[in-house]
Amino acid sequence: IISPIPPRCIESYQERIVNECRIRPKKMKTKTYFKYAMTVFVISMIAFSCAKEEGDTAIITLPRDKFIGTWHVTSNGTNTGNQYWDLIIEPASASAAEQVVMKNFDLQGDTTNVYADVSGSDLLIPVTVVGAVTVKGTGYLSGATLTLDYTSTDSQTETVHATATK
Repeated sequence: IISPIPPRCIESYQERIVNECRIRPKKMKTKTYFKYAMTVFVISMIAFSCAKEEGDTAIITLPRDKFIGTWHVTSNGTNTGNQYWDLIIEPASASAAEQVVMKNFDLQGDTTNVYADVSGSDLLIPVTVVGAVTVKGTGYLSGATLTLDYTSTDSQTETVHATATK
């Protein structure tokens, strides 16, 4: 025999089910929204942290870069006196970051190369044979002025002091 359920119990049972249905979807929605929000946040952090910022130039300058260009030289040699000439300084190579090549050094022509090692604002010109002439010396950059002191030897040795500007 099945006994009838008192109406009071049915109402209480229905109320509990309705209340649970109201609470459960809200909790599920909140958890779902939170997961979506966290996913969007993480993805945007990854995307924007890798983005290039405005003003972020990231240009790498090498010590030799300040020497690169055409220099207008005034030299005074013990044998030649005052001379005026253009000196072209270029990067020696991509793999030699601290070395430059000088063309038309000591009026030897644009096709002759004299290499120099760069250390900060200083140049070191190792002993170099250019045709029948041997040169060696030093140089330094102060502000916009390049100063060179070197010797040039062929049949006789000449000591040269030169200043140059771009």
